[in-house]
Amino acid sequence: MTEMTNEQNDRERFIRAYGAMILSRTLDRKIVTAQRQGRVGFYTPSMGQEAGQIGLSMALDKDDLIFQYYRDVALMIHRGVPVESIINQIMGNNEDSAKGRQMPSHFMADEQNFMSVQSPVATNLPLAVGAAYAIKYRKENKVVVASFGEGSSSTPDFHAAMNMAAVFELPIIFFCENNGWAISLPVEKQTKVDVWKKGEAYGIKGLYADGNNIEESYRVAQEAVEHARSGKGPVIFEVKFFRMGPHSTSDDPTKYQTDIVKEGDDRDPVVINEKLFKENGFLTDELIEKIKTESTRIVNEKFDACEKIPGPAPETAFQDVYEKMPWNIREQMEEIL
Repeated sequence: MTEMTNEQNDRERFIRAYGAMILSRTLDRKIVTAQRQGRVGFYTPSMGQEAGQIGLSMALDKDDLIFQYYRDVALMIHRGVPVESIINQIMGNNEDSAKGRQMPSHFMADEQNFMSVQSPVATNLPLAVGAAYAIKYRKENKVVVASFGEGSSSTPDFHAAMNMAAVFELPIIFFCENNGWAISLPVEKQTKVDVWKKGEAYGIKGLYADGNNIEESYRVAQEAVEHARSGKGPVIFEVKFFRMGPHSTSDDPTKYQTDIVKEGDDRDPVVINEKLFKENGFLTDELIEKIKTESTRIVNEKFDACEKIPGPAPETAFQDVYEKMPWNIREQMEEIL
């Protein structure tokens, strides 16, 4: 009975993971198309990075904190962030939790413990270390995740964060999403060693997983989370995968890449994990088609609804700066209302 229950739990767990992957991919495709049509201004797609993100998400608890970077849509979706919250942020409309103040792809989701994305790369890492310090001080059973691209490992913020996390043995996972490119700079011109190996210089445990494989990413992520949560100190966890397409919708990768992974290629994580999950008995062709059809319906309906939401009210530009609005700010606000 226990064995059957475990098998059923695994099946449900990986079906949900696959569903999050397809929903993220469908949303990415929709937003990129909309940007080309002039319906949104800017976007940084997550295509190709879904499996590694979801593998980590599967190992986390709901109370863990995420200091994400701008390419973590699959991670957000798997952790329960509503599709409409992501679309509202891209559009900067009246339902956007940041009230349209952040540039697109700079998400936050308070209810799911996602902090606000910062534009300069790696600046989320010291903030995440500060949160991990507070968690340890309060003796809370949580871990912090700080995600970043491999290019961020060349910044001062990366090294400062790693050093402090190690010295204070903090419950943090530095999650390096290595897609091979820091915009147009290839990884071989960015660093001479794997990023996970840089942990050794600080006394930090380093782990690596194939980011195209959800099952492997999940297995290694479990080890990383257990290490950090049990008080053994920080972990640097690197996953490698392919960036399928541009750095952002303002980028043309054909100017500097000669080998771009396309949707449906053998290196596409959707294709890889469909094959693995079918071999394991988690998926059938019928279920795959059902999940893809439902994802398309959800994304189209949510996008159309969000597009009809007006922009933030003018007075929101004056809110959230002071606890009690001073007279001069109130006077300025009243002038435009």
